[in-house]
Amino acid sequence: MKEKAMRYENKLVAFIDILGFKDIIKQTESDISKIELLNSVLNYLKNWEVPDKWDLTFVEIEESAQYKGLKNFDITNKTNSTSFSDSIVVTVKVDDNVNEMASTLIANLAYIGAVLLEKSILFRGGLTYGNIVHNTNGTVFGQGLIDAYNLERNNAKFPRIILSDKLIKELNYPLEYKRNRYPYHQYLLRFDDGVVGFHQLQYYEVMQSWTEMPAERLTEKLDTIRGVLIKGLDGSFERPDVFEKYRWLKEQYEKLIILDQYDFKTNVDIRKEDIKKKFFEFNEGVSQQIHYSVVEEFRSKKHENKEKEK
Repeated sequence: MKEKAMRYENKLVAFIDILGFKDIIKQTESDISKIELLNSVLNYLKNWEVPDKWDLTFVEIEESAQYKGLKNFDITNKTNSTSFSDSIVVTVKVDDNVNEMASTLIANLAYIGAVLLEKSILFRGGLTYGNIVHNTNGTVFGQGLIDAYNLERNNAKFPRIILSDKLIKELNYPLEYKRNRYPYHQYLLRFDDGVVGFHQLQYYEVMQSWTEMPAERLTEKLDTIRGVLIKGLDGSFERPDVFEKYRWLKEQYEKLIILDQYDFKTNVDIRKEDIKKKFFEFNEGVSQQIHYSVVEEFRSKKHENKEKEK
């Protein structure tokens, strides 16, 4: 029986890279907890090689997806994922439904980014649309992969996934009417340097109204991330390039639009300021201080004392 000829297919192509992977590997030589962390992260990414992982969990809550029909956003039988070392390649077959396919892919990638950040792992990537061969055995090649890799390597710079101009032209931009809205519109931002994409925190802004993300859980996760950022800022005295990435992500944290929440368990309104706590800056109440963590501790104790005095 003659084998079917292999052909390029038009697909969405994402190339994602773990930032600081070499440093993490170096740390594993002397810190067993880093070995466990790295192993858990790589296993987590490996788990996404199963097509069923790319489901509709993070799209089905979107009104625009419900209006257009959830089945049109299903990418489970159209997705291939291959992880190797510190990178992951994800491709999604596209017919005439690039807006729907991009919506589900972006929502899932945003979730992966949030999970990794909670584990103190920064990532960045490129997302494009082009010709590629990506087999279930992990074989992957084509111009689409090269373009996504170059986006990640040359343009992403910070902990974010950015979209190629080619892909943006395929999507529904500019958005003129509400009926033309797709779930990815909530994730994508135009950053100060002109590129379009989403960072590792955007997931929380989009999903804050989800029933699986009550105020208590959202507060806990943002507190965890805030701690990760403080630790990263204070642990990069000899690495200005690393500090720059954490400072950039801190700025994105501060820009997150988090709304007041209602706690149905206690019937209490929770202020947005209590859900997303602010960062304290250098020398803010502590003279000549260079550690975010020390300023944080000082200001927190000062706040506690004020609350006791009330």
